[in-house]
Amino acid sequence: MPKKITRVSLTLPQDLLDELDCSLKAQGYASRSEAVRDALRDFLASYKWRKELKGERIGVVMLVYEHDVRGLIDALMDIQHASSSIISAVQHLHVDAKNCLETLIVRGPSEEIRKLVDHLGALRGVKQAKLVVV
Repeated sequence: MPKKITRVSLTLPQDLLDELDCSLKAQGYASRSEAVRDALRDFLASYKWRKELKGERIGVVMLVYEHDVRGLIDALMDIQHASSSIISAVQHLHVDAKNCLETLIVRGPSEEIRKLVDHLGALRGVKQAKLVVV
């Protein structure tokens, strides 16, 4: 028996929707819904993977964010200073006039690293927060 499908509505900036539509065509998706379902599955798989990490870890957190979002830089600095016990190094790159990329080398209990990534990723203006652990 097929799974029940529930309709939801999303609000997206026009440039993100345009990028999604171009990507759909290039990847051969039949619909936006199909692509969004795949993206959500990937998001949930990443979350589950982070949630299951145990013990001491070392890794890299990669952030992409819009530097001109009000209050974001201060929030990032506050979080990084509060997490200095697990952040060993930070590297910053100006990607373009609007976006920045930061890499944070982290080492410590997986629970603290997970909380850091979740906290950073939830900030308004952060486009991506990815974790790679060794």
